[in-house]
Amino acid sequence: MQQRNEFHGADTRQCGTITWEEFVVGVRHMLAVSDSIGDGWHFRGSLEEHGGGYLVKRMDYPVAIGETPERTVSARMEDATVDHDSMTELYENDPCSIDADSSFRQVYGEFHVLYSLAHAVPTLYLRAWRRDGSCLEVEELWRDLTAAERRPSSDESERLRSLTQQEHPFLGEPWYHLHPCRTADLMDQIAGNDVDRIDAKRYFIRWMSTVAPLVGCPVSHHYASFR
Repeated sequence: MQQRNEFHGADTRQCGTITWEEFVVGVRHMLAVSDSIGDGWHFRGSLEEHGGGYLVKRMDYPVAIGETPERTVSARMEDATVDHDSMTELYENDPCSIDADSSFRQVYGEFHVLYSLAHAVPTLYLRAWRRDGSCLEVEELWRDLTAAERRPSSDESERLRSLTQQEHPFLGEPWYHLHPCRTADLMDQIAGNDVDRIDAKRYFIRWMSTVAPLVGCPVSHHYASFR
């Protein structure tokens, strides 16, 4: 399994970007913390091969019927250490759970964190589907997966443009992703005066904590405090 090589430029480091080797440092930190708190992140592919894999996490979202999705998702995001893979398997494998509570409908999400060879930054891919296997459209992703207070501070059309559909570099399937073209500028702004001192782990966690919650994937405070 190998990502298509999008980048043929020089190795010059620019502000707000990271190398593949630094991406790997961040990934290893994420995996170590995730294993310790049972957060469900794992890696597919090879960390030894340049651009050779990606982080993966699956989650389930019980969305209340007849209530605002923001209320349900906000409550769910308070707990960032649940083993959502196990919960998803439980819902999928237990036929008795299908109609256990008719006031909720189940939505499932999967998140992939890849290294963009073209932009030298992490990038987030995602998709979500209902219990019957049908995929959510982009408007539903914003509505059901994302708490209102965590959405980007822009109007609705800008939000929808920021989440676009693109072929997954490894799977060859259409996935939604947050385009990485502005990530370097974003991380440069977040780093501020620390831009020359921020290490790979801190970069990765700051990026994850900024980007992932925008699309309904909470990041536990343990990732920032774990040594």
